[in-house]
Amino acid sequence: MYCKPNLSSELNKIPENLSYFKEELLSETIVLDRIQPDIESVLDVLVTPEIVSYKVVNTQVGQSNEGQSLSGYKLVVEVKITANATYVATDCSQSVHGQGFQTMKSIFIVIPATIGTIDTCELVRSDKIQVTPYIEFVKFRELDCRRINSCIMLLVNVTTC
Repeated sequence: MYCKPNLSSELNKIPENLSYFKEELLSETIVLDRIQPDIESVLDVLVTPEIVSYKVVNTQVGQSNEGQSLSGYKLVVEVKITANATYVATDCSQSVHGQGFQTMKSIFIVIPATIGTIDTCELVRSDKIQVTPYIEFVKFRELDCRRINSCIMLLVNVTTC
């Protein structure tokens, strides 16, 4: 089963001109708590990303084997992903239940040494960097009556304010 991200349209509107960003595919398994009834079918999975923190780290300068230009700086972004699945139980009443999980993910985004004429580290120190997560796509399916697999395409974008 496929599902569009269940976020407000403003939150999920991905900018057209991205300069500094990273896409990550996250695959997670939601396991029902012992007290929850078995799954008959999944109705929806709501996914919410949240930036927890970010910082600049020094890296190599040069060209990677994949052809990416390395500037000597990366932004390390900690993202908390919260997902909640709504499902129909196998019990006689066909009751609807929910189960969720949270996970943390570290994302590394190559950024230039300067943006415009300003040193990137100074932009971060003066809180003039904006880091925004977007959910591009969510796919989910029941693995069995106790587990749901969730594949989430996450995009993290960096802009200056």
